[in-house]
Amino acid sequence: MEKHIRKLPPALTKRRPEPELNLELIEAKAGEYKTDAAQDDDYGAIDLSVVDTYVGSFNTGDNEDRWSACLDFFHINPDEYAKQEAMRVKNSKDATRKRVPMKKLPGMSVGMFDYQLVGILNMLLFILNEVSGGLLCDEQGLGKTQEMFGAIALAHNLRKARAEVKAAWKSGKPGLHHKEGEAAPRACPADDRYGFRCYCYNKATRKLADNLPEGPNLMLAPTRSVMQLLREAKTKIDAKVFKLRLISEQADKEDTLTPADMKAVRASVTATKGANVEDVKHHYQPTTGVSDFIIIIPADQVSRLSRAGFAVDVKQPDGTVKKKGAFVPGMVLMDEFHEYTAPSGEDGSDSRTIGWLKYLKESTIVKPLVYFVSGTPFGDSPADIRPAISLFEKPGFKDPDNGSHHLSVAEFDKLTATFKRITDMQNRGEVVPNQEISDYHRQIGAVLSRVMVRRLGVDKFRGRNLTDLGPLSVNITDHKLPDSLKDSLQALADSTRDKALADLGENSKMDMGTYLRSEKGEQALMRLRLASTFPGTASAEEFTFSQDELQKHLAAAGGNIEKTPYFAQIPIWSAHSAKIESINKIIGTMMADKSKILMETTIAKKLILFAPLEEEAMLLYGYLLIKKQTNKAIKPAWIHTLGSTQTERQKTIDKFLEMGNAPPNILVAPMSLAGTGLNLQKAKYSVVVSPAWVKRDNQQAFYRTHRVGQKQQTQLFLLTARWNPAERVILGKYEGVGVEGDKVWTVGDEGGEGGAENQGGLVDRHQVQAAAAKGGEKK
Repeated sequence: MEKHIRKLPPALTKRRPEPELNLELIEAKAGEYKTDAAQDDDYGAIDLSVVDTYVGSFNTGDNEDRWSACLDFFHINPDEYAKQEAMRVKNSKDATRKRVPMKKLPGMSVGMFDYQLVGILNMLLFILNEVSGGLLCDEQGLGKTQEMFGAIALAHNLRKARAEVKAAWKSGKPGLHHKEGEAAPRACPADDRYGFRCYCYNKATRKLADNLPEGPNLMLAPTRSVMQLLREAKTKIDAKVFKLRLISEQADKEDTLTPADMKAVRASVTATKGANVEDVKHHYQPTTGVSDFIIIIPADQVSRLSRAGFAVDVKQPDGTVKKKGAFVPGMVLMDEFHEYTAPSGEDGSDSRTIGWLKYLKESTIVKPLVYFVSGTPFGDSPADIRPAISLFEKPGFKDPDNGSHHLSVAEFDKLTATFKRITDMQNRGEVVPNQEISDYHRQIGAVLSRVMVRRLGVDKFRGRNLTDLGPLSVNITDHKLPDSLKDSLQALADSTRDKALADLGENSKMDMGTYLRSEKGEQALMRLRLASTFPGTASAEEFTFSQDELQKHLAAAGGNIEKTPYFAQIPIWSAHSAKIESINKIIGTMMADKSKILMETTIAKKLILFAPLEEEAMLLYGYLLIKKQTNKAIKPAWIHTLGSTQTERQKTIDKFLEMGNAPPNILVAPMSLAGTGLNLQKAKYSVVVSPAWVKRDNQQAFYRTHRVGQKQQTQLFLLTARWNPAERVILGKYEGVGVEGDKVWTVGDEGGEGGAENQGGLVDRHQVQAAAAKGGEKK
């Protein structure tokens, strides 16, 4: 195949000026380029007329019966609570807050909001419906981390109440507790100490407590976020009640699990022979205080739990002792589970984490409660929660007459197959019957209602918004391509098409539309996507911009982008970029913003630039460093995964979060770091510089700032370039528009005209549908 020869536009073939002078020339020209803007007032809305990965609310507890049951369980007088709540709001230092913590559970150092209290109760109530755990999937900013610790504290107190009451009954001296079998009293002096109605008289408490397995509490998280999880734990957990430990090379001495701790959490199991020789029963005997431990561990180190230090002592009837490699937790919570529970390898085998959990499930020792935690439960498909469904499945679920048959793995696999079939049809632009779409939503809803607690940031609870922020209001700007750049960009598009055709091959069963939405398609479109912000990279034949190449050059430069071969080229690559001009305008707006910040003495604002590509983020940071040479008010920082450590990234983030005029005031980050629990609500401005491969990643990035704790009215921006074939493919995925034929490779403004009036315009279908329902179109 003949190699495409790409030439720079005539304006860029002259002698290269110094970077800062070149930028001034470029920005003067970029101001001439047109943009098309619209505002999506509810970017997080769910479109029920299509099948996609959006997930609505489940088990919110926002009805009178569930709320009344919650108040009764936690022994809260509704009338007295209403008076106290009104007083707390009145006396709150933050007069704009509409919701204040309502109850601090024993074992916690912070209070729970009302929706969080009912949420953790609903999490445990899944046990009574034969589900040993569940999914906690509140959207970002609603306090999932606090709910995880709340669930641990509630379970701990339930175990404590059961143990103390049973010990009192056994002694024959119940003391303050009611006698066993005493007729239905309505209170116990120990109610306040436990934080709920006592085990000695309340049936609901007994049901929950009697179904809770004993054992230490285990929290899994991605390696990069375990230190942050530990820091949050120390601010939310009462150190006098719980023993907080970390299994990691990053752990300080005071946080490390010691040999004495290992002995304390080691289980003792007695093996008893049954009627048959092979029939051996195991009696699990937890040590006293074992549930006081909260152990945090990186998910990729879960195999350390099977080492000798955590072996279970198995005593045989003949007195011999065998070591059984296992760790026996009572509760397992997996933060950001979607990052490490997906099947590994081409054979679809279980990940190391899921394999270990299945071992515990299949053992005859004890079956822990397992909670999968993530604000984005579905990535590309509902199959992302299949590991959870497989863990929750019980033998009886396979019976078609069982009321939980829809929770069996076989039935769930049918549901995910339906999802794939319908989404494939949508991707090809085919019309899917409304009944099929409705049936899918009904079936997936039936599954999630049995296993998931999820609240959206725009939800209400007891008549009030969960947050004071309201829905995601995103300013979407589409950018035009100057005629002078079309030839070089079209050459890159043609080259990308040829490579895609070669990759597909003559005998491929996959059509181009399906290919472009696959993982291979995502890789194939990388250069085109990068060119939407840095159009000059289309002619940069000497670079591949691969992850390996970026890491090699950064390593050689000691991590300093200014010493890489990319840096001197950035002014050329950013030439005539309308997206860069939009970013500059937003920076200017941020700099000129003199509005007050609630409870702060400074008025200095902060901005985040999220890029879906690591390459794009790096070049943006380099661009801002060049801008800084002539504008000292620009103080950029950059976090990345190109050889940096979590500790280094956290230091950069901590510095960014400092209020005042101290640097940095602009943070550049790849989208891959937007879903790791980042708390960036100190920033008022947030820009997603290009659409992510899936829309939920855009939403997740915006929720880094648009979240509980935000004290400013957020300004959110999404920058698109529909002239770019790659972005048209991505935006078509959002909108259910098929991509077929040669036209998909045409560089130009096809599909970008019409603004909000067209289904393929700047805003999503849900806005067009809402406008039509009101008898008019959204302008």
